[in-house]
Amino acid sequence: MSTIFIQKKIRIPSIGTWDWKQEDCEIPLVFSLVGAKAFLFLEAISLGHNEKRSVVLEAILQIRFSPPPQKILRGLKTSGKQSIEVANQIYSYYREVIEKFEGLIRTTANVKYLMPNESPMEMESFFGDDRFHGEEVTWWVDSQTPVTFRPKITGSRQQFNPLFKRDQLIDRNKWTKMQKALELNEYPSDEMMELLRIRSQLAWRRKKVATIESAVFAETILRDYAVEVLLSQGISKTRLQGLRDNLSFNLMLNAVLPLTLTKTEAKKLENHITAVDILRKIRNDVVHGNIEEKDIDESAVRNGIESTLKIVETIKSKLKGKP
Repeated sequence: MSTIFIQKKIRIPSIGTWDWKQEDCEIPLVFSLVGAKAFLFLEAISLGHNEKRSVVLEAILQIRFSPPPQKILRGLKTSGKQSIEVANQIYSYYREVIEKFEGLIRTTANVKYLMPNESPMEMESFFGDDRFHGEEVTWWVDSQTPVTFRPKITGSRQQFNPLFKRDQLIDRNKWTKMQKALELNEYPSDEMMELLRIRSQLAWRRKKVATIESAVFAETILRDYAVEVLLSQGISKTRLQGLRDNLSFNLMLNAVLPLTLTKTEAKKLENHITAVDILRKIRNDVVHGNIEEKDIDESAVRNGIESTLKIVETIKSKLKGKP
């Protein structure tokens, strides 16, 4: 009985292995899928200082059809609609495997501190040739020589790894500026670092995570600020404890904050307050299930994060200037 093999090296959530030998890399996890089976082989990298402990960043995903469905075979050999249908099916298998794999790691393997990862990758990246996302998709029947499968994904563009876009690359000028910042002891605050890390989620298409985390961050900062302001106005800690639950995100952003600003500060922050308010509303829609991740306005979330940075700068400046 003949078998079609479809294979790709993929990035997986970063995990560690213990006493993992080369022969262990040849033992796959086997996933039973509708119409096919998937085999996942780990590729461990030695950490050097400890021969038993290794890190795993990548795996070989192999999908097998046995016997080979003619529809799959035709789609692999041709272009156009048939190849797109096969590509969609392969990609859905990949998504199912990577999601089940993460679930197994978190539950059966009891890995509690799994690092965030950019997987699952978008369909364009899965079938692209960007080595950051693994090798190209190949296929073969039985012992034949593997050939590349590159369907033309219509209505989309190949996504370039955001880390390697021109404006993200470190050149000599940036290196010089970094040294100057070191000499001047110019480091971002803890709050700014946290928000910048959240902002980076957008580049990896994690719009839902970025929306919720940035809104929670903004709300927390505003609540801490509101508490400081109310304490400075003579409100007792006992009374303040009862007021905390009524300090909503909307109230703190659109009432408490503006009332503490000078006319100049209010003018500078007017558009930023509006942008954060839009972020707040998007967060509410996401949490209440009114919109899905694909419908989130990425530019609005990005503007909200950038504006939160500006508000944080103003708040910190005002608190620093308090006696």
